[in-house]
Amino acid sequence: MDARKIIEKYNATDVVITDDFVEWIRSDHAGETGAVWIYKGASLAFWSQKIRSMAFEHGETEKQHLVVMDYLLPISKRSKLIFLWKIMGFGLGFISSLFGFKAFCHTINIVETFVERHYGEQIRHLEKNVKCGSLLIVLRKCCEEEVAHKEEAAERLPNSRVPRLLFFWGLVVESFSNIAVLIAKKI
Repeated sequence: MDARKIIEKYNATDVVITDDFVEWIRSDHAGETGAVWIYKGASLAFWSQKIRSMAFEHGETEKQHLVVMDYLLPISKRSKLIFLWKIMGFGLGFISSLFGFKAFCHTINIVETFVERHYGEQIRHLEKNVKCGSLLIVLRKCCEEEVAHKEEAAERLPNSRVPRLLFFWGLVVESFSNIAVLIAKKI
């Protein structure tokens, strides 16, 4: 799908980003960049068709989100650390895939849970302040798709207790995600 059709699909054609929301969209852009690269890293898991399949499917959605964020945010306002978000995303996708499908799904579940909260905070802010209705529509659609990724990953995890190592891995992923958002908002 070409960029114009993607922009229309997400109803982003008439979105105006106000100055007070640039930092949020900068962090969204950085996050969607990282997400594309998570799935690029995971797509190298030649040993697991399940990982590669999920990486391809989710990666296509993340690429569309990135097209939208590229459209919304001028290059001059984007994070100056895009190279870092690509490297970190790739590493996260590749490393989690090395430990198998369960570890990969757990990682995606953690990441998408974080993204749901991140988008949710922005959505609530826009709803509370009754502003940027067109941006609200875009963020809601992106958030819905991220939640679908989270739910798919969760469905593929066994209902058993999370092993201690995966639990700690999740804490690390969530902590670094929080730090990345704070940095991306500023740089």
